[in-house]
Order: sequence, then C-alpha cells, then structure tokens
Amino acid sequence: MKDNEENMKTSHSSDNTINDDYDLEIKDTNQNDNDSIEEEINVDKDEVVNTEIEDLKDSLKRLQADFINYKNRTNREKQQSIELANESLILKILPIIDDLNRAIDSKEEKDEFSSGIELIRDNLLLSLKDFGLEEVDCSDKFDPNYHHAVITEESDKGSDKILEVFQKGYILNNKCIRPAMVKVSK
Repeated sequence: MKDNEENMKTSHSSDNTINDDYDLEIKDTNQNDNDSIEEEINVDKDEVVNTEIEDLKDSLKRLQADFINYKNRTNREKQQSIELANESLILKILPIIDDLNRAIDSKEEKDEFSSGIELIRDNLLLSLKDFGLEEVDCSDKFDPNYHHAVITEESDKGSDKILEVFQKGYILNNKCIRPAMVKVSK
C-alpha cells in the first residue's frame, strides 16, 4: 500500500509538473500576447499623437498665413484711405492754386507783391509735390487720359497737338485727379 501511495504521489507529482509547465507556457503566451498588444497600443498612440501634432502644425501655419494676409490687407487699406484723404484735400487746394496763377498772370508789372504771390504758389506746389502731386505735361500731343479738349481749331502744326492750356491738370500718385483743359488742333 505504501508502494501504491508512493506511485500515486509520483504520478501526482509528475502531473503537477506537467500542469505547472503547461501553466507556465500559457502564462508566457499570455505575457507575449499582452506585450504585443501593449506594443500595438503604444504604436497606435504614437501614430495618433504624431497625426495630431502634424494637424496642429498645419493649423498653426495656416493661422500665421491668415494673420500675415490680414496685416498686409489692413496696411494696404490704411494706405489707400490716406491717399484718398490726400486726394480729397488736394482737390480742394487746386482752385486756390489756379487763383494764385491768375493773380500772377493778371499783374503786368512784377513787384514785391506779385513776387510774394509767386513764392507762396511755388512753396504750396513744392509741398504738394512731396505728397506725389505732378502737373500734367501739355507740351506735345493730346492724350484723352490727361487732357480735356474744350476747343478744337485748325492749325498747321498737325492734328491732335495742344495749342493752348486754359487750366493746368494734375496727377497724384500716377492717377490723373484733374485733366488739363486745352485747345487742340484738328
């Protein structure tokens, strides 16, 4: 009976060893599966994080570009409003310059008073030139973009030649703000 008990113990012991080995294999397999699942989760997390980082970088770049465009647009609009205000002011000053020119032309004798008027007109024109004001050139051929023909006359100088200037025209920053009134040959 003792032998039978020992056989049972031995048999039982060997079954336990086999079961322990089997349990170890299952644990190793489970551990390997868990490790590979954790690696996949970490890889997936890294991909998600990298995708989010790239999306945020792209969003930041677009936001920066939008801000630069906004800044440029507001600067351009500000400059245009300044130019428009300058144009409006200069258009109100031009009749005064015309009056000064008429006063100078009407005076037959040049005296200190007429010299003072000329000096005022020249200083005013010089100041306006700093803002981009230029006189329209009326020395050659008629150009409908810069001249307004009020009279046409037969002439031996050829056609479309400016014969006389009645009122000076002005250009502000490459834009004709007032065309010159001229007499033109046919």
